[in-house]
Amino acid sequence: MNRVVDTVSAVALGFLTRFGEDCGSRLAEIAKEIGLSIEEVDADKFDGALLRIAGLPRGTVVLNKNVREHGRKLFTLAHEIGHYLLPDQQEQAGPCGRNDIGQWSERMPVPELQANRFAAEILMPEAKIGDAVKQEPDYDLVEGIAEKSGTTLTAAMYRYVELSSFRIAMVWSTSGRSIWYKASEEFGRAIELGPLNPATYAYDCFQNRHVPQRLEAVPAEAWLYNSNLRENAKILEQSLYLPFYKSVLSLLYLKDRVEERNEFDEGEESEMDPDEFTINRRRWPSKR
Repeated sequence: MNRVVDTVSAVALGFLTRFGEDCGSRLAEIAKEIGLSIEEVDADKFDGALLRIAGLPRGTVVLNKNVREHGRKLFTLAHEIGHYLLPDQQEQAGPCGRNDIGQWSERMPVPELQANRFAAEILMPEAKIGDAVKQEPDYDLVEGIAEKSGTTLTAAMYRYVELSSFRIAMVWSTSGRSIWYKASEEFGRAIELGPLNPATYAYDCFQNRHVPQRLEAVPAEAWLYNSNLRENAKILEQSLYLPFYKSVLSLLYLKDRVEERNEFDEGEESEMDPDEFTINRRRWPSKR
């Protein structure tokens, strides 16, 4: 875990210690208690913003009153509180649009990623959703976390994947392309980003085709960046089209082994030849 994540988690923990694990149900009151006023305005280009005057301890959270989804509005408020409380962010924050709030692409500005993580941690603390996280992956389970926490489906899935001990991942796709993904520590594999493989249900979503309402098997090679896959290896996928974002959110689950076995699986180390090693290789090759 890097220093940035440590800082965010530390601030979130302090917030939860002070205001409790169910702080989401009274977040507007808490915002006022810590020095923030809240205003709703008619806006088209942003969901929320933090307004501050340099040197003054208080500020104003501006929310887009046209946002009707409760979970999205609550997450936006938590996100802006994150900007207010996290170190070195008070004077960096600007208007936050739908592509800033509740998204986790590594291409996003660090302050936005930090504010998203803070929001996820205070709205879905591990102690609150721990029982759900221990259950086998299922889209209904993630929807239950979102409903219980009063937050968005995307944020709930991110938090579920982050805390899960199952081999799972979430993928965000837009305009027929996978844009970013988040995998659990146990997943341990890279996901192919770029144009979606036609064998995926995510691809079918963009083609307006019917897709299963539960996890179903698709070829593992349709998602995984791996040259050592077993023949006919499968990965479980469930994908959902999100009309507001014009994007698809996919849940992937590696229930069975997908790679071919090699000599390392038997616990025997092969001699490694340094003459065959190059800086671009993913691992040391075994000596032939």
